[in-house]
Amino acid sequence: IKLNPIYMMKNPVMFVVEMGTIIVLLMMCMPNYFHAEGAFGYNLAVFVILLFTILFANFAEALAEGRGKAQADSLKKTKQETMAKVIQKDE
Repeated sequence: IKLNPIYMMKNPVMFVVEMGTIIVLLMMCMPNYFHAEGAFGYNLAVFVILLFTILFANFAEALAEGRGKAQADSLKKTKQETMAKVIQKDE
């Protein structure tokens, strides 16, 4: 779900990286269309680096989100109910 381009548009930097990855993949599949004959090794290296960048960024985001939720849950558990005493004024 997090690799969906529509979801990635929320983060413009990662969206550009994902679109670059797709373009390089297309360059590898159809080199004549992109005038990239003879550059398969280079395109493969760029594709792998961009793909690992996307996967690592999503993993890091998921890890940070999990830690944040765990911290919020632990803070909610430490919350104690406090009884309030009502002081009435005698008139």
